Amino acid sequence: MSLQPEHEIAALFDPNFDEPEPIIVPPGALPPSWAAALATGLGPAAPREPAWPQALEADIAATFPPAAIEPPAPPIPADTAAPSEKGGKRERRHGGGPNAELTRQAAEAKKRRDRDRKSVRLDLIGVEGNITRTRRQSTAWFVQPPGPWNMRPLGKQRRYIQNEALVVANLAEAGVTGLHRRLVRTPWPVRQWAQAHDAWAEPIPDVPGALSWADYLRGQQHAMLWGNPTQKGRYWGVELPPRSVLAQALDVVGAWLLPVVDTPLLGRPARLVRRWAREAFVGEQKAIADHLGTIERHLAGQGVNARPATPAQMDYLLLRSATLGLPLDADGVIAGGGDWEQSDVAALEDLTNPELTPGDGYTTVRGQIGGRAYTGYAIVLTVGRMAPLPIPERMLPWQVIGDPSGEPLEWSERITLETKRQTLRTLRRLTSKIESQFDHYTVEHDQVPPQELAEQHALAQRVISDIEEDHSGLSVRTEGWYRVLVVGSSPAEAREKVALLQEMYAPRIRLEHEHGQYQLLREFIPGEPLANVAHCRRMTVEALSAGMAAVGDRIGDRTGVVIGQTASIAPRPAVWDLFAAHEKKHKSGLTPVVAVPGSGKSFLAAMIVYQAVRAGAYAVVLDPSGPLKKLAQLPEFRGIAEVQSLTGRTSRPGSLNPYRVIVDPRRDDPDYDPQGPDYADDPDPVAAAHAQYEADVRAAAAERISVAVAVLKMMLTPARLEHEWTETVLQTAANTVGGERHHNLREVLDAIAAIGRNDDNIDLRSCAKSVHQDLSMMADLAEARVLFPEEGTSGEVEDTDRDVHLTVLTTPGLQLPPKGIDPTQWTPQQRMAGPLMHMAAWMANRLIYELPRYVRKILFLDENKYIEETGAGRTLNLRIARDSRKYKVRALVCSQLPDDFLGVDGTDDKSALTYEVIIGDLGGNAHAIEGALKLLNLPLGEGYESLLAGLGGGGEDTLDEDVNTDELDAARRFIVKMADDIELIRSDWTHFVHLAHVFDALDSRATRPVSGGTS
Repeated sequence: MSLQPEHEIAALFDPNFDEPEPIIVPPGALPPSWAAALATGLGPAAPREPAWPQALEADIAATFPPAAIEPPAPPIPADTAAPSEKGGKRERRHGGGPNAELTRQAAEAKKRRDRDRKSVRLDLIGVEGNITRTRRQSTAWFVQPPGPWNMRPLGKQRRYIQNEALVVANLAEAGVTGLHRRLVRTPWPVRQWAQAHDAWAEPIPDVPGALSWADYLRGQQHAMLWGNPTQKGRYWGVELPPRSVLAQALDVVGAWLLPVVDTPLLGRPARLVRRWAREAFVGEQKAIADHLGTIERHLAGQGVNARPATPAQMDYLLLRSATLGLPLDADGVIAGGGDWEQSDVAALEDLTNPELTPGDGYTTVRGQIGGRAYTGYAIVLTVGRMAPLPIPERMLPWQVIGDPSGEPLEWSERITLETKRQTLRTLRRLTSKIESQFDHYTVEHDQVPPQELAEQHALAQRVISDIEEDHSGLSVRTEGWYRVLVVGSSPAEAREKVALLQEMYAPRIRLEHEHGQYQLLREFIPGEPLANVAHCRRMTVEALSAGMAAVGDRIGDRTGVVIGQTASIAPRPAVWDLFAAHEKKHKSGLTPVVAVPGSGKSFLAAMIVYQAVRAGAYAVVLDPSGPLKKLAQLPEFRGIAEVQSLTGRTSRPGSLNPYRVIVDPRRDDPDYDPQGPDYADDPDPVAAAHAQYEADVRAAAAERISVAVAVLKMMLTPARLEHEWTETVLQTAANTVGGERHHNLREVLDAIAAIGRNDDNIDLRSCAKSVHQDLSMMADLAEARVLFPEEGTSGEVEDTDRDVHLTVLTTPGLQLPPKGIDPTQWTPQQRMAGPLMHMAAWMANRLIYELPRYVRKILFLDENKYIEETGAGRTLNLRIARDSRKYKVRALVCSQLPDDFLGVDGTDDKSALTYEVIIGDLGGNAHAIEGALKLLNLPLGEGYESLLAGLGGGGEDTLDEDVNTDELDAARRFIVKMADDIELIRSDWTHFVHLAHVFDALDSRATRPVSGGTS
């Protein structure tokens, strides 16, 4: 059954979720990891399921610890059975045991607790739209979407705080006196990701015996769920003016008459009274319509961007608040109709069975989720004393300090707003009290008053002065109670989590573990009163807004490939639509991947390539060192991948022949369509398009001649190149051969030999003979067989028509010229490195750009420093930067230094074209870090340098086995920029067990990690 998007839990707080789910059920069996989960009872209930379960059992089981599933009750031993009343009297008569009195008190407390539990009723009596009502108060609810925070300049972060503070101040000026803000958690939409990814992709055909597309999707979901990912939803409950006495009375009478609504005699008057009560409530809302409009306008402003809660969002708020302590649940949200009658509200009380044992310090919550019984142990902490908070300079917002723990923390805030006038009146009253105490010491008793009185008086006067001189509204003061919920699967686990959270907040903020946990837990439910008035925090709206509870990690989207998980505030999957920049934003596809060797950049890029090819993209990998060729040998790529060795024994003669590598333009390319916009102004579009095609064919022929000459020049020694006739010999021979595609370099050698025999100019003949002798020697090298076809052949390499999705170009054994050594000292093999890398870049260029423009393409250039050393390589990089948007190319260009993209050596600066950037471990190099900040478009001197210096796998690198903390299998960390979003990503592949064969193929070390970390 297809779920409506407005009733889908994943859509509640996702502004990008606006399309219905596709009704697709791909076939396939569970991957091994899910089969293992079935054996432990934690996986899906059926042995075979679609790639995404239609129910959210998997999401629920992953979000709540398995240990929290309620086990069957153990049998009660006979010797512990409760004694009879007669036996109890006899025991007391004989003095009883040492614990008899304690047992009696516990039994009486249990009876009293059960009696109180039965008498508890929610104050909430109904919901109309986004407004909840009790008999005395109505509250309008609005939903604030998650916002960004990480890797933003300090000025922006301060502005985020001030914008939210101004919204609160404007609400106070509009007459709002109270707020109830709730931060809830929902499961990250793993199933929706799988459905969207399936619709986004054009999967390659399944191969028998290999990982199928359906199993791949299930394995990806399973791996994501292991991280317990959640997303935030923040509700703003704005208290409306108190209800009238008449409306309250009608509600009370309606509640009394509820049991007799269906009786024959009293049913009609009861229904009439209840209708009057509802009409009174609707009339009240109409009377304050302007006030509601003002509130909605303020909350929709910059800083909060909140919108009135939808019926599904209201359902989730009530259901989640009533089931705190149990797993995150979507059931009930799907069928939410919006309005709640009093009888509907009564059902909230039966969702859970909370129990409180005096002295335990926690609330035991029992209930059923998805037909399974769960038990949770909930502890509510209250924010206590707070020191001055340096936010954002040196601290996270105070309400997200605990988010890095990975716990799905939920908040309840009860806030009272005071206007400037009320605050001044309170402060002046306080000042008068201080002055009276001062007079009491000095006048009445002739004593020196304590210094604290003078300090308090000065502070109060300073605050009064600030408020009187403030015209921004940020001087509004608030009183509030701030509760945070911690849930464990056992009392010990809950207490451990509390200790961890208190340690994270120390020393600047105290989290108090108060008594009355049952009442504190109920305070999270809309409409319930304050549990107590202890630990009231008084602060300005700016200090209040510095909590920024709604901010989180914002990176990527909900559609593309997985690149890891966020690692700054709260972990969740980092997903990247590789072609959103081209298809939606019209931006360049150049993506620098910068890190030192061993930092995992090649592994991450290879994993991106693997996922993209599985989704139907075409990929070309230029890997000089060769280990990535195993990527093309994976079983799922059988028949659609190939490895082209450009050096070594397996290289194909003539495969890098310049005349074959450079292709003619396609006649059916859209550039030559007479109906295209480029020819709209021509009197004869057909002739103009044909003329353009012919001109491009001639340009391709001229380019072949130019490249052939460049390749031959790279093979010559510097002394030979300095000869005045060398350039003439090479150009004359290449022009004699021509630029058609059926030629090859041996024909150019033959033309040079002919010049040495027949030319009239004796100097030219002499130079041609020497050049031919040198080039013939180079052509006989083993490395040159891909440039020169074998003797007696034309070097014709037929183009294959099969659908190759992945091509890996390797140059194993290539001897690169050593840096700092005079070129005159290079060996012939080292001189061949330049021509080979030059033509390898051209081959990658051809394989990418000869494909149709609308086809999704991935170009992965590993060790770009070798390619940049050739003219063709620089041309390819420049073309990637400028034309990748038009040709839909996602180019992952790996390099060890940001300077390769910044143009610091006078070359073209590509930093303005980098819409996405990936920065890894830079080895702590200050110059590299400065360049990386420029690529990320981050300012210098705001603390980002230390973050970049700390990237990598963690630990200290030492050869001392006793103290070595550098884990080989530690997940690598990267700073990833996508548009304006910049986040810290942890490239962790631990739970992606269905891709173990891919990790084996990408790792050449003796110790094979599962978390992804090879270079």
